[in-house]
This record gives sequence, C-alpha cells and structure tokens, in this order.
Amino acid sequence: MFKNKKTYTYSELKDLINEELVNFNFIIESKHIFNVEFKKYRRFFRLLTKKTTKTKNDYYSDNLPKHLKDNPAYTNKFVYHYPTFDNYTETLGGNVITLTKEYVVDLDMNQLHKDFPNLKANEEKVLSLKDKVRSGKRPKDLEKDYEAERLKKAAEEDKATCGICNQYWELVNIQDRKNIIHDHGFTIRPGFRAGVCFGARYECWEKSPESKKEYVRVILKPALAKVIKEEPTLETVKEVNDLIVERSNKFKAYNSLSYDEQRKTDRPEKPEYILSGQQIGVALPLNKEIDLEFLTKVWSAWKTHLENEIAEFETAIKNWKLQPTPRERLGK
Repeated sequence: MFKNKKTYTYSELKDLINEELVNFNFIIESKHIFNVEFKKYRRFFRLLTKKTTKTKNDYYSDNLPKHLKDNPAYTNKFVYHYPTFDNYTETLGGNVITLTKEYVVDLDMNQLHKDFPNLKANEEKVLSLKDKVRSGKRPKDLEKDYEAERLKKAAEEDKATCGICNQYWELVNIQDRKNIIHDHGFTIRPGFRAGVCFGARYECWEKSPESKKEYVRVILKPALAKVIKEEPTLETVKEVNDLIVERSNKFKAYNSLSYDEQRKTDRPEKPEYILSGQQIGVALPLNKEIDLEFLTKVWSAWKTHLENEIAEFETAIKNWKLQPTPRERLGK
C-alpha cells in the first residue's frame, strides 16, 4: 500500500470524501455489493470515524542493538493512531491520507464531522450488508458509467481538461484572458499557496496544445539536460556517503533525547539522493554506505523517465486536434 506524501487542503479532502460517498450510494442503490466493495467501504468508514489514540510501543527499548538505534519504530515510546482517509484497493489503487495537519494543512476534524454527519451510520449500513456480499468483482452490466458522469459534471460546472494533469478544471476569465484553466494543484502554506499545476492559466487541452508545448520546453527538456550532467561519479558517491554520516549523527543525537525533549525538537530529515526535476528523491539508508552502481541505477532510471515523458508529450502534441469542451459536447 502506498501512503500518499502529498499535502491537501480541507476542501480537497472534502471532494475526495464526497466522491467516495457518491460511489458508495451507487452501490447501495444498485442493491448489489461485491466482496472488494464491502472490504473497501468497511475499512473506509471505520478509519475515517476512528478517534486518535496512543498506545505503548511494544518494540521500544532503552537497550537496542546498534542497527536499530536509528529506527523510530523501536526508539519511540508510543505509537499514535490517527483517523485516515483510505480508498485504496489492490486493483484500482487509491489514496491513504493520515488526517493530521501534516497532510491536510487546514484540517478541522470537528468541521469534518459536521460536514459528514452520517459517516458512522454508513459504516453500520456496510456491516449490515455482510450476509449479502457477493463473490468476485462487479460485472460490466452493473458497473457505473464513471466517465459519462464525470463528463456530465464537468459540463454542468463549465470545466475542461488541463493539458498537464489531464483532469477537469473550471474555465475562468482572468483580466483580458478568456476561458483559461483556473488555478489548481496547489497546497496551502502559512501565508501563501505553493505548487500550482503548470497547466493552470493556459487554454484547455480541447482548444490548444500550448500548455504541453511549454511544459516540454520550460520544464522537461531543461530538466533532462541538467540530469545528463548529473551522471554520478566517485566524487558523487563520497558526497552522498558524507550526507549519510551527517544525518545518521543527527538521528543518534535526536534519539538520545527524552520523549519530552523530542517533542520540542525538530526531527532530523532522512538523507535522500535527489536529481534535477524530482520533488522527492530516493531515500538513503542511515546505517550503510552506498556505491556508484546504486547511484548510477537511480540516475539512469530518472533520465529514462524524463526521456519517455518528453516522447509521450511530443506524441500527444503531434496528434492534437481541436475538440469541443464537455459543455459544448453535451450542448449545455
């Protein structure tokens, strides 16, 4: 299971919950529930409604062997269990978002319970259907037409496709620019917004390939040029191993603090090997050195990823054709 490292706003979390409630209500109205759906929504409502709890860490010890002394799974006296948004399934993927302000920056759990007062009742409804669960997956004739529903919703809200993230977003007028994609994809930081999607404030993909052209020119090709120059050498190996030693020493100092002292101290950041164009690098171990072969594999994989993404974008640009927006398609 992949635990999402992205941060969200409360508004984005609400949208995710509402999307799952729409899907859940469709299942209930269809009068059929299948095993994967039962397991998913039993877990979904249980984790969303749970209270934050603290339990003793059974693995904690003052006398840890050397190879465990930097591992928080053994050095923290307590384990905290938080409410969680979890719509993950093995076949469809999904998000796992711990409901703390670390991941939802303006989270208000009291407001969440006011906005979604029926979560507990929905959990009980799922459990009441246990005897009616059918094996296998939902057959095609009982599936929901999700794409048709997304298209209808986009038409009603006058949304169109972002050329970068390929999701539907509102069309707006900003100053003298008409019908451009509204700002999206950002996270809220104290006093400002960060991380707006590159496709914001361009024409939608249905009307222009310009956002993709500019993304290749401004982001992808310069990143690839930098990465090619970052091919690791023995000097890179030395720099990375020096970073591992530095962070390892910081963790040792942090773990030697009492629990109360740790709460008042910023936890050190784990070392990572990060290349141009990456937002999150490859995590590095704290207890062993890495070699040139390892760094070269990481570098080569990222270089290939950028090359493939450029090829994918350029193919889409080459095959681009003018299309109607969802509202135009449905004659709204």
